[in-house]
Amino acid sequence: MNPECIGVNRILDTYTVLYSQRDLAGLISLVESDFQGFGTGPDEVVMSAEELRQSVVRDFAQADSSTIAFSERRCTIEGAAAWVMGTCRFDFCAGESEGAMEGRFTAVLRRNEGVWRFAQLHLSMPCAEQTEGASWPSA
Repeated sequence: MNPECIGVNRILDTYTVLYSQRDLAGLISLVESDFQGFGTGPDEVVMSAEELRQSVVRDFAQADSSTIAFSERRCTIEGAAAWVMGTCRFDFCAGESEGAMEGRFTAVLRRNEGVWRFAQLHLSMPCAEQTEGASWPSA
């Protein structure tokens, strides 16, 4: 593993801790102002750090507790850019309901003055109607 990936992985780990602690200001400090990304919901498209803040506020409002974990990470770095992919898991409690979602993520980070920040984050869930080995749902 590229030693620089250790710093990138620390940012991913910090994101998970701040998310579970519901530290909104801390989370936003980890992203570039021109951050962009996708969440798992059909309307979860963010085009700035401010839109990410609004999306996370909604997450926190709709669950009593929530966590995210990034695993099976693969990191590549070239110059001041890093891209990472892996799996993710969300656990949440909303009222009397508890749930979990298993998914995937990709992220792009930029290093500016020695500090890595998210430029892009994409979270997704595999299509439930698509079986293993099939390229299309119901195939």
